[in-house]
Amino acid sequence: MLGKLGSFLGVSSGPLPSSHTAPTRADSYVGIAKELENSNVPVSETDCASCSNPCSSTPIEGSAGQINEIIYQGKSYEDYVLEKYGDLGELPKGFDTDWESDLQGSSKGGKCRVVVISTGKSDWERDHVDEKDSLAHYLDKAISSAPSIPESKSSTPTSKSSLSYISSSSFPSPSKPFTQPISQPPSLYSSSLISQSDDPTDQSVLVFPDWKVVHEIDNSLNGAKSLYENQLSGELGRSGQKGINPKDEFNRRRSYVLPYRAVILLCSHKRRDKRCHIAAPLLRSALHTVLSKYDIDIDEDGSSLSHLDGPPLEEVEGTDIEREEEVGKRIEQIESVHGGEGGQVGIFNINHLGGHRYAGVMLILFPSGAYISYGRVTPQEIPRVVEDTILQGKIVPGLLRNAVGVERQGEKAGKGFLGW
Repeated sequence: MLGKLGSFLGVSSGPLPSSHTAPTRADSYVGIAKELENSNVPVSETDCASCSNPCSSTPIEGSAGQINEIIYQGKSYEDYVLEKYGDLGELPKGFDTDWESDLQGSSKGGKCRVVVISTGKSDWERDHVDEKDSLAHYLDKAISSAPSIPESKSSTPTSKSSLSYISSSSFPSPSKPFTQPISQPPSLYSSSLISQSDDPTDQSVLVFPDWKVVHEIDNSLNGAKSLYENQLSGELGRSGQKGINPKDEFNRRRSYVLPYRAVILLCSHKRRDKRCHIAAPLLRSALHTVLSKYDIDIDEDGSSLSHLDGPPLEEVEGTDIEREEEVGKRIEQIESVHGGEGGQVGIFNINHLGGHRYAGVMLILFPSGAYISYGRVTPQEIPRVVEDTILQGKIVPGLLRNAVGVERQGEKAGKGFLGW
């Protein structure tokens, strides 16, 4: 349908309503969708149902109500959600979300590695790396003291999009070997993930876009340095360093491919902004309700990571390319990795994402390497997050802050950004 938006007329220059489904705001979202589609980004068509300027070239001509017959069976979005999912709740009255400034481009992350650290908590010091005796604190020091990696011209992300908030990942897709070093350091997040290491004093970390968990990380500066050198350095691919040195007490790590079809990270950082702390549990509750309709299991504490199948990646034999291929094969075997119902999603709270004025805010990451930053997410928008983004691999235009690794065209476009 979006390929036939030739009659899109633009939107009013006046202030837009503070509602995702208001016709004039939907008009603006359809315009964003058109721009995204022109940049080969798989995009949701559902804003067409509320647009006040229905396209004469669509299969059904006429009002938004008629177009609704295709998308929401003739119902308003609100009635569709209520009938299918029940009452999902709403943000409190007076909840101060910024509906005026541009959401697109308000976040710039995702081009380098993203590291999610287990703490078992949902609130931290104002700057989470200032938390004393935390792995985040030690890892921040280890990364800042590590030798810089020279920028490689061929490793610089090359995006075909002219949109500033759409970019390519610095990393290849799971089906391609890692061949060029990445100069940008990892981004660190503390999370509600509970460590699943055998030693209860050790931590676990999730590493993206590698799509792996690393267990048995000593909660010390030396443990953080070992983690960086063996897993996070920009000179390493998804499989990390081969082998475990038994003489190095800080090098006892075990890494496995994550079992999740997607990971959702919700900002809950109260000491930075109470809005995120209020929004996170409401969004989590709505996610539970909606995901359950599609037989998608949820892991909220990391318990699915305690006993994973197969040998750890450190024990995989072969050349670097062969070991990278093995990681890709394991990722392909994840249930529902390319969309549809079933499988499992990891949902964890994390520290400040930036842009808390757009609460609720979330990051969604996929095995394909796609990274999506959403803002102005309400419980009522969670069905679109699940139906369009999780199930189909499409961007919801009105929620988008920035995205990395989502461009698809030709045969690769069929599975949205879930495929690669």
